[in-house]
Amino acid sequence: MSSIPMRIKRNTKDRIEKMQSLLRLKNVKINQRQLIDNAVEFAYFHEDDFIVYLISSKVSLEEDTLWQLIHNPVDMGKTDAEKVDEYLYGGD
Repeated sequence: MSSIPMRIKRNTKDRIEKMQSLLRLKNVKINQRQLIDNAVEFAYFHEDDFIVYLISSKVSLEEDTLWQLIHNPVDMGKTDAEKVDEYLYGGD
């Protein structure tokens, strides 16, 4: 099985860790990758409910970070490649 590295938002990572902790309290030991795989599997088999959730939780364009950056660009001055991730994804 191959894996593809991807970045996730800090609050999403925090939620994954919280869910993992809650599962540990119920004696369910599962790593983060397995948790994400199971969440996607659950969404897949509950497709209608998941779609309703996505539609109801849709963020307006004015609240979307990417839309804001495109329509209200910020001049960050001179920068280098090491700072790009920090600008795009926030500092860790």
